Amino acid sequence: MYLTSEIEKVADLVRNIAQASGDQAREIVQINQGIDQVSMVVQTNSATAEQSAAASEELSGQAQLLKQMVSTFEIKAV
Repeated sequence: MYLTSEIEKVADLVRNIAQASGDQAREIVQINQGIDQVSMVVQTNSATAEQSAAASEELSGQAQLLKQMVSTFEIKAV
């Protein structure tokens, strides 16, 4: 009788461990999905930053050109 109850206790423990392992596996999948989403956002932000830097360089060049063009005009005080 004693041996049977101990075997049942061990079986219960094994079932609990199996359930906890399944729960952890599902949580790990969710964590991985979250990491993938963060990675996609970081990649998008990086691409946007590169585009912004390129646009800034272009605007800077255009501003310099405009400055040179405007500098050819003389403004006389009235």
